[in-house]
Amino acid sequence: MNQQYRFGLFVLLALVQLYFPGKMVYDSNKVLWLGQAFKFETRPVDPADPFRGRYVALNFAATQFEAPTESAWQRNETVFVLLETDAAGYAKIKGLSRSKPAQQEAYVSAKVSYVWKNQVTLFYPFSRFYMEEGKAQKAEIIYRRVNAGYALVKVYKGEAVLEDVLVKGKSLRELAR
Repeated sequence: MNQQYRFGLFVLLALVQLYFPGKMVYDSNKVLWLGQAFKFETRPVDPADPFRGRYVALNFAATQFEAPTESAWQRNETVFVLLETDAAGYAKIKGLSRSKPAQQEAYVSAKVSYVWKNQVTLFYPFSRFYMEEGKAQKAEIIYRRVNAGYALVKVYKGEAVLEDVLVKGKSLRELAR
């Protein structure tokens, strides 16, 4: 095999290996740069994942939606959640859809957790706020004392990125130092 051919193959393989993680980082940052900010009211707990580390698990107030028809949604079904902001400035579910909404609509994809009559409960993909090992437990203690806060989630074309969790207007990362 020609030396130049091997070197070219090596460079191509290296570029392919860099492309995929780079694209993941770029896509997440694109949502942060271009996305619309929504404040999701939270009530976290602090579990540990042996493979991914410590995180603050977030339970959102905006997880239930009363669907107009009974039993229209199925457990574990992927749905598009149309979002709007309520009078207090928090995210509120405007509606659910099985098809991608129009581009001007703010929406995220979520899974149907369970359905009871016409009450649909959702699970959002941004329910874990990862922190440094030493800070996560302290963050939980701070949050439990205050028992109020919100997750700042950026939404862009159906993609969502959890930017920060804020308590009394201050970042949980900053408070946990």
